[in-house]
Amino acid sequence: MGIRPLTPNEYFARAIQCPDDEVNLAAASLYAAATENPELDVIAYQGRIAQFGARVQSRLAVQHTNYDFIGAIYEVLFEEAGFTGDTKNYFDPKNSHLNEVIDRLKGNPVSLSILYIEVARAAGVKVDGISLRKHFVVAAGSGDERMYIDPFHGGGLLSRKECIVNVLGKGKTNGADLDDLERKYLGPVKKRVILRRLLSNLKVAHEKHRQYDLALSASEHIQLLDPASLRNLSELAHLQTKVGNFGDAVDSLTRFLERAPAGSNTEQAESALRKLKAMAARGTEESGE
Repeated sequence: MGIRPLTPNEYFARAIQCPDDEVNLAAASLYAAATENPELDVIAYQGRIAQFGARVQSRLAVQHTNYDFIGAIYEVLFEEAGFTGDTKNYFDPKNSHLNEVIDRLKGNPVSLSILYIEVARAAGVKVDGISLRKHFVVAAGSGDERMYIDPFHGGGLLSRKECIVNVLGKGKTNGADLDDLERKYLGPVKKRVILRRLLSNLKVAHEKHRQYDLALSASEHIQLLDPASLRNLSELAHLQTKVGNFGDAVDSLTRFLERAPAGSNTEQAESALRKLKAMAARGTEESGE
């Protein structure tokens, strides 16, 4: 009797079952995409990322500066390959699938940042993800040599002040200690948080296109990443209802209410749960179970 191959969902779950700094962003992103495209060759796309990394590494001396690295990866990804942000169809779900990003040479801020981080890792350089307000960038180096790069806008450099202004808004940095603000607002984002943001973008994109079954799949992946998230439990129940999975929606909303902090306003959720239980009961009766 042969061993059953793992499903993309199972591979995704396995990819995130490790300490956060050991998570392979490329593998996890690709396995999430494979849920929608089971024929996707995850290993082949990881190989393409490794090839980009090898090209970057080949241009670096053993002793190289931050500028050397940023120049090399800029040449490989943006000048030669031509990666760019998709400003025309920002909410195209393909912009959140790493394989599509590699094939189409365009994506959203998070997917392009994941590509940048993973190509850098393949080249032997550590790059961090940095969460801004409604944007996402990366940072290389540390201390006074730390540099911020915007993969969505052609791999251009940003000053730390530009990044802080993006987070806080104009006029909020006048006379402020930029070192303190940098430590407070521009710290590295954990890899699971990066993946969650990628999947949240995908979920929103599918909802905009009324592809609720695919949005549900993205929400289920978010639940694996962050099982304690009350917000996602609520959204999960909403999408399960949209696709007619009333029993699952009852389970999700029940867990939401069980975990809701004491004193929080749960009247809307309680009302929704009563309606869901009634719909689930009708579905059971109609099926003759």
